[in-house]
Amino acid sequence: MNSPYTGTRQRNFQQAARHLLETEYGFINSRRVIEMLAADMEALAAEFRPESAVVAPGWLVFTGTKACGGKAYPGKSAADYQLVTLSWPVLLPEDVAAMESRPSGTHSRSQQRQLLKKRLQRLIEHGLNHQDGPVLLTCADLGLMLGRTDGHISRLLEELRQETGQPLPTKGYYFDQGVRPTHKAEIVALYEQGVDEADIARQSRHAQSSVGRYLRDYERVKLLLRHEIPVVQIGAMSGLQPTVVDAYVKLVRQYHPDLLSISELAPFGA
Repeated sequence: MNSPYTGTRQRNFQQAARHLLETEYGFINSRRVIEMLAADMEALAAEFRPESAVVAPGWLVFTGTKACGGKAYPGKSAADYQLVTLSWPVLLPEDVAAMESRPSGTHSRSQQRQLLKKRLQRLIEHGLNHQDGPVLLTCADLGLMLGRTDGHISRLLEELRQETGQPLPTKGYYFDQGVRPTHKAEIVALYEQGVDEADIARQSRHAQSSVGRYLRDYERVKLLLRHEIPVVQIGAMSGLQPTVVDAYVKLVRQYHPDLLSISELAPFGA
């Protein structure tokens, strides 16, 4: 049974060592040898590692994932990513002060929710803006930090993205593991405004390679529509999944409605 916390458990010293050995020492072709070497490296580090630096009260040492590399694929483990261990600002004095001054009753629950969203946004932005980053967390990671389920965190993030207009990417969001096209819509919107690809990557907090891939796919869908290829055939011709094609067609409808036939201008599901 898959668990949302599998990646959290896998983010450790041995997995980081395995990633280093697999990517930088390609002559080692045995996974078993790599695992043994990683275990020996951890034992040696434990013997010679100095005491950890003092972490401020309310901060939590936790390992996240570096925002680099290509799109995720099924079966990819934590060892396949670059891991970064940081101190994260989970509970600050301002949070305690906000809890102390909260009103009672219904207003208290509302204020607690807003405080939770504030802390959530702070954690994500801390990783994104860190000098060793951008560093990403999963919804499960954030839930463990804040004492909430990953589903609850996901719902709060949807609210935050709508309220702030910021992508606030988690690991799954960044590596395109989800099905929601929110980030594609943001990238295409900037593209249609004439923003340079490098600036789109910076503003959307996505790798430029990912931005380029999204825009190439978008242009392919536009080209096929310009040649009056039916939407139902675009997936097979482009190699894109039907849900991805639908997402791009909706964006084309928004910015270039002239490229769609009268029948295709009808809402999806009509």
